[in-house]
Amino acid sequence: MSKHKLEQIIGYNFKDITILNKALTHASKAPEHLERQEFLGDAVLGLIVSEHLYRQYPQLNEGALSKMKANLVCKDALLEVATFWKLSSFLNVGEGERDKQGRLKSPSIAANAVESIIGAVFLDASWDEAKQLVLRAWEPLISQVEPSDLRDAKSKLQELTQANKLGLPSYTITDLGMQSSPRFKAECILQEKCLGIGLGDRKKLAELQAASQALTSPTMKVMLEKKN
Repeated sequence: MSKHKLEQIIGYNFKDITILNKALTHASKAPEHLERQEFLGDAVLGLIVSEHLYRQYPQLNEGALSKMKANLVCKDALLEVATFWKLSSFLNVGEGERDKQGRLKSPSIAANAVESIIGAVFLDASWDEAKQLVLRAWEPLISQVEPSDLRDAKSKLQELTQANKLGLPSYTITDLGMQSSPRFKAECILQEKCLGIGLGDRKKLAELQAASQALTSPTMKVMLEKKN
């Protein structure tokens, strides 16, 4: 498959195609190969994911953020992106690295090439282009690693308010605009009081954060004390 096809898949057109060629070349194929750009891409990926999680989850501590990051930069995550990019078809590897069906004998080659491409985009363009590339490719993965306390926050809050006969919480959403990051703000309302505010790139995530904050809010504590 042509390099242009890969550029279409990843959503970036290289100014210097030699950088892309190196990113797709394994050490078994040529002296000029992907490993140096892989080293750079690993660092760029880690910082992009760290920054995104830091901004997206302001209420989480370092330990929780580290666990989420580990799930997003691990080999399995890189292989998912490699599969989405159909990267195996574009890699230049020595004959001994493919089986009789043309498949890579070691999937880690494709995973390493993902990091190499990230490094290549950083070198060819800028931090912003590399960040856009990563956030596009990792969007499905990021949505799957929402921390469990957030994922269950709405149901926990509803169970708590129903058990104490406080009524059901509701959520108001404000769209802050396409240029804002995060884009959505959610307010968790119970008995006409705002118990929590959440921010997120998606409405659901903003609501989950608002519910999580509501569960531990001083106002909620007062409401429960009055009922007990």
